[in-house]
Amino acid sequence: MAGEPSRQERVSACLREIAQQPDFPSFSVHIQQVMQVLEDQEASLRRLTSLVLRDYSLTLRVLRTANSARYNRSGRPILSVSHAVVLLGAEAIRHLAGSLALFEHFHKRSPGLKELMLLSLLTANQNRAAAAQIRYPRSEEAYLCGMFCNLGEVLIACYFPRPYALILSLIQDQNLSTREACLRVLQFTYDDLGQAVAQYWNMPDQVKSCIQDLEAKPPKRALAHRGLLGMLTSFSHALTTAVYRRDPEGARSRVNLLIKAYLPLLRLHREDVSRILDTALLDTKNTFSLLRVPLDNLRLTRQTQAATAGAAEAAAADSGPDLEQLTSGPNLLEQLTHEVEILLEAPGEFHLNNVLMMILEAIYRGGHFDRVLFCLINPAHTYIQGRLALGEGADGLRDSFCFPLSSCGGPIGAALRMKQELFLPEAGGAGSAEQETLRVLGAASFGLLPVLVDNVLVGGLYFDRLGAEAPTDARTARRLSKLRDLTGAAIKRSRCATPA
Repeated sequence: MAGEPSRQERVSACLREIAQQPDFPSFSVHIQQVMQVLEDQEASLRRLTSLVLRDYSLTLRVLRTANSARYNRSGRPILSVSHAVVLLGAEAIRHLAGSLALFEHFHKRSPGLKELMLLSLLTANQNRAAAAQIRYPRSEEAYLCGMFCNLGEVLIACYFPRPYALILSLIQDQNLSTREACLRVLQFTYDDLGQAVAQYWNMPDQVKSCIQDLEAKPPKRALAHRGLLGMLTSFSHALTTAVYRRDPEGARSRVNLLIKAYLPLLRLHREDVSRILDTALLDTKNTFSLLRVPLDNLRLTRQTQAATAGAAEAAAADSGPDLEQLTSGPNLLEQLTHEVEILLEAPGEFHLNNVLMMILEAIYRGGHFDRVLFCLINPAHTYIQGRLALGEGADGLRDSFCFPLSSCGGPIGAALRMKQELFLPEAGGAGSAEQETLRVLGAASFGLLPVLVDNVLVGGLYFDRLGAEAPTDARTARRLSKLRDLTGAAIKRSRCATPA
C-alpha cells in the first residue's frame, strides 16, 4: 500500500487544484505580466506606462505615490503617468501594480476575504512605513513583500473555505497557533502554499524569501539571519496580528513583546511603532477610498490607540492634490501640457523619449483618443515611420505605420510634404483616397500634425479614434498644436545636448 503523501506533495496537489479554478489562470497571467517586465529599462518604462494607463485605479495609485513627499520634491502636482513612472522607476511600479492586482482580485469575494485583504494591505503599508523609518532604500519592495507575505492564507480562505473555517475554529477554541492548526487540518502551512504560488507566478526572490514561518518566534540570532527585508516583513506581519487580529484588550502587551524582540535588531524606537501604525492606517484608508471600498476606520483607529496608548501623535495626513478630480477634469489636456513645458524647461539631465511619452500621454488622456503615435522621418527623407505608441493595439499600428513622402503616400504623404496638419474625415466628408486611408489605419477619424525643427520636417504626431465621436474642437486642436511644438522643441534640445 502506498504511503501517505508528503507535505510537499500535498502542497503541489493544492496548487494544482487552485490553478484549475476558472478565474485563477487569467489572474496568474496578469500578475506575471506585471512582474516579468523587459529587462531593458527604457522598454520597461514604456510598457509599464501602457499597463498603468489601462487601469484607472492603478493610474491613481501610481500618481498618488509619485505625489507623496518621498518622491515629489518640487511641490507641483504630477498628473502625467509617464512622468510618474520615470520618477518611481520600473521596479516600484511593478510592486505597486502587483500589490493592487492581488487586492482587487480577492477583496470582493466575501466579507471574510475583504477582511484578510485589509490586513494584507495594513501589513504592506506598515512594512513600507517601517522601511522609510529605518531608511531602507527600496520602500516599494517592502510594500510588495508585506502585501504577499500572507498569500497562502488568502488562497486557502478563497478556494477552501471549509478547511479554513476549521483552522480558525482550532485557533480560537483550542488556543493553537496558526501553524499548528494548519498542520492539523491541511498537513502543510499557509507559508508552504504561499511560497509555492509565488514560485508558480515567478515572483521576485525577495517576495519568496519573505514568505516564511512568519508566526514563528525564533531567537534573535535566527531572526537576524533572515536579512533586513525579511526582518521588516516579519515584524510588520506580527504587528498586524498583534494589533488587528487579536482581542484589543491585550494588544498593548503583545506590541510590547514585539518591541523587545524586534526593535534592537531594526534599530527602531518605541515611538516609531506608533508612527508606523498611524502612517499605515492613513495610507490604507486612502487606498480603500481610491477603490471605493467601505472601511470601518473608527474600529481600526480604536485598535491602534489601544495598542499604542498614545505613545506618539498621529502622522500628519499627506493628502496632496485631489488627483481623482484633476485626472478626470475638463482641463486635463492643459494641465498635462503644462507639465511637459515645466519638464522641458528644467535644467539638468534630459531624456528625449521620456518627454515624448509624456506628450503622447497628454494627447491620449487629455484628448480622449484611442491610439497615439510619434512618427519619424527617415534620414533620406523619403517616408515616415511609427516610432513610439500608446493605447490599446497601438503597438501593431506603430509597426505598420509607414507612408512614403510622395504621391504614393496618399493624403498623409501629401500633407507632410506641405508641412500641413491633416484631420480626417474633413467637415465636407471624405473622398475615396481619404476613405481608403481611414480603412488602412482602421480608424473612424484621425489627426496628423507635422513636427518641425528649424522649419525642417522631422516627424509627426498621429492620434485617432476607433469609434464615431464628435470632431476635435478648436480648443483641443490648439492644445494639440502646442504639444506638437513642444515635440519639436524637445527634439531640438536633445540634438543640442548630443556631442557632435
